[in-house]
Amino acid sequence: MGSMHQFVPRADRLRLQTPLSYRAQGDEDWLLSRVVNISESGVLFGPTGLGPGTVVEVIISSPVPVGSRAAGPYVCAGRVVRTTEMGTVAARFEACRVLLEA
Repeated sequence: MGSMHQFVPRADRLRLQTPLSYRAQGDEDWLLSRVVNISESGVLFGPTGLGPGTVVEVIISSPVPVGSRAAGPYVCAGRVVRTTEMGTVAARFEACRVLLEA
């Protein structure tokens, strides 16, 4: 008998050309990049020099709601799950919280 796989629908992606700040775990400095698309479960952004498996933090300020998240600034922690030849990276979110601005 073959193994059965449960279908997990992919989160709806939103094309959103907006700035994003990111840093690899352990780095103090934030670097600037641009969102290519975003969903409730992750973000595609770049260009960067990050590789698969890198733990990252990103700061995104979305002008529109993304899934169940309201518009506004968020800081999200996640992991790079893939890269492209053009230097963009896909990061899957593990945790996000609203960023309260001072």
